[in-house]
Amino acid sequence: MRIALFPALGMALLAAPAFSAQNNSDQAQRYDICLSKAHSAPSEAYEDALIWRAEDGSAPARHCLAVALLALGALADGADKLESLANAPDLERPQLRPSLLAQSGEAWMQAGHPQDAVRVYSEAIKSYPDDADNLIGRAIALQKLEKPDLARRDLDAALLRRPDDPLALRLRAQLRLDAGDLAGAQQDINRALAKTPNSVETLLVRGRIREARRLQHP
Repeated sequence: MRIALFPALGMALLAAPAFSAQNNSDQAQRYDICLSKAHSAPSEAYEDALIWRAEDGSAPARHCLAVALLALGALADGADKLESLANAPDLERPQLRPSLLAQSGEAWMQAGHPQDAVRVYSEAIKSYPDDADNLIGRAIALQKLEKPDLARRDLDAALLRRPDDPLALRLRAQLRLDAGDLAGAQQDINRALAKTPNSVETLLVRGRIREARRLQHP
């Protein structure tokens, strides 16, 4: 799984695209400083990014502005700016588009907009269909939208690509439990616990499965 930019935001947000790998060393240094400030002093990072964007409108400036907005809690605004950057015709490194879309998807989820998250995750999956993280992200959004069959399809696809992913296994276990497939749910949760034995979320799902089995066979 990708590393979160801001752990307090939970699953969001993904690691920053490597705009700093560009040839312009001054721009790379400015980008690194701006992202660092986004963690430690997001208001300053926001002001710096606004000035930088006004100066040259570069993709690193726009990305840092989005990251600063996320750090300030303006999640929908940050998500929208990440999506706009991903789809910008002047994106200097088009290969970063799937990563930017995935960042936007996670930000939309944190902002409470799962439908927007599904839209951008779907675009990311079109560009990079073998990325299990995007499939898992879309599955989470689909669950929020109460579309378990579509969520299950994405989790199945993610697990074909990464068979022992504990998050995908836990999520699928819950879906199987909700559908009454207690045997399948137990298999998935056992595999998830083998990878993350101390995960509170996984242990909670195991508890729900045990209770369902107890009620089924009192």
